[in-house]
Amino acid sequence: MSENLVLALKYRPKTFDEVIGQDTTIKQLKAALENNTLGHALIFCGTRGSGKTTSARIVAQVLNTGTPANELPMLVTEVDAASNTGVDNVREIIENIRYSRKGHQVVILDEAHMLSKNAFNSLLKTLEEPPPGVSFILLTTELHKLIPTVKSRCQLYEFSDVPVETLEKYYAFVAAEEKLSLTPEVIHTVAIKAEGSVRDGLSLLQKYLSGEEVEDFSDKYLELVSAIYGQDVATALEVVGQLRKNEEARVIIQTLEKWFYWSSLEFFGQRTPIRDKIPANAAKSFDLAHLQKLFATCLDIERSFNATPNSKSVLDMGIINLTL
Repeated sequence: MSENLVLALKYRPKTFDEVIGQDTTIKQLKAALENNTLGHALIFCGTRGSGKTTSARIVAQVLNTGTPANELPMLVTEVDAASNTGVDNVREIIENIRYSRKGHQVVILDEAHMLSKNAFNSLLKTLEEPPPGVSFILLTTELHKLIPTVKSRCQLYEFSDVPVETLEKYYAFVAAEEKLSLTPEVIHTVAIKAEGSVRDGLSLLQKYLSGEEVEDFSDKYLELVSAIYGQDVATALEVVGQLRKNEEARVIIQTLEKWFYWSSLEFFGQRTPIRDKIPANAAKSFDLAHLQKLFATCLDIERSFNATPNSKSVLDMGIINLTL
């Protein structure tokens, strides 16, 4: 290993040209910056690990071209909106930028959809008419949760899921750089499991690099899904008991959600992480309505974990509910 750094940090892009799998969006951003048509309020939306935060930082860097590298952090304010949701938090941000005069200030609001409605309302005027030399970039994985009055004041840039083929090429490059010997099959598996997220795949590669055992419970989940589909309560509970030795109850339900979601996509011919686990052409016979119902039930079970500290009972009763 050439440097003792986490891969996601070591390979974080420093320029637009290094951003993976977002060619259209990056082209739009570069054109807006070159033509001086970039808005003062932007929304970057898309799946986790697709380059939103990285691109926002690069935008801040370009807007402050010529600024010494050691001074750039003073011009960029990154706020985790998930833990700073209130009106007072937003007012503090606004006050801070009002008293700054050096360089182009960029405020990056991560998980912006987590802001309260009152916090959004207190931000509206500033988004519409920010102080000179100030830009806001709102990052979100859930665009639909941003209120219309905020969206109408921002330029929207969408970050798509990175295609499997693009991820495969990139992870093969990283593996080679790190002197990590992985077969094309393993690289392909990593790209599939990343689900369009560059960062998630790098986290998986990190495990291989660190010598960690990369556990794969997909066969167990296939057995569990088959038992649920076959209304075999005893087998379903037995498999869940085995999974609980390694995974938390909530994680098991969240993984089942993914399996039912992936099965629905497979029905329409889209490739998902379970493609190699199901028989050829089996997806065509899936009961789509039943999959939708199972997915909705999983969401209900997940919400039930907040109602009681006894996660085992919630999980077991939830599995019984799914199976019957």
